[in-house]
Amino acid sequence: MNVTLSTTSRNKVFHLSGCPYDNRIRYYNREDVKRDQAVHMGYRPCKYCSSTQAYYRIRQSFLKKMTRQYGTQFTFAPDTDTLYIRTDVGFWKMYTKGDLQYRLYHLNNFDQALTTEQMMHGKYHHQADVKLSTSPNSIITYIIKHDEAKKIIAVDYRNLPQNSRKEKKYYNIAKKRDYRQKRRQLSNLLDCISRGETPANKWVAIC
Repeated sequence: MNVTLSTTSRNKVFHLSGCPYDNRIRYYNREDVKRDQAVHMGYRPCKYCSSTQAYYRIRQSFLKKMTRQYGTQFTFAPDTDTLYIRTDVGFWKMYTKGDLQYRLYHLNNFDQALTTEQMMHGKYHHQADVKLSTSPNSIITYIIKHDEAKKIIAVDYRNLPQNSRKEKKYYNIAKKRDYRQKRRQLSNLLDCISRGETPANKWVAIC
């Protein structure tokens, strides 16, 4: 992630693109560097643009685009500086502790009948395959891809794309999960038959 700093700043603060304080830096003092480089130079994040609220305010065009294309809903909670993301099949929350390292959490039990406010107070788990990131846009893109894949799996995991190494990894995970599920279904069916019960309403195709 690139940030902007003033080479003559006494406060040693760097800014994200779109920050109003970024626009106050005179062009001959401006320097665009990588975030890690700015930190190495002794600069710290701007308090105005390093919060989740700042991201929500500055990146409205991107969020509206995601809403138009995918129906994704975004709700910002100023009291906890947390952005909640709702899709057709999932509910998430994202925030940063002021270090520009965003964290992603997934609601344990998604219920489409619940309101956004109700799910905001639910129990979450950390999304382990998403590392701390300085790019909220990439996290939101991950959420959309994750939940789009979830909808595909609900129909047939074999329709998942396999164009990249990561996509192939997720395809194999879904394949193994499907195999385990079918084994459980077969085991339950055999148990049903052994008890002399009629399995007509419990049969699930395993082929």
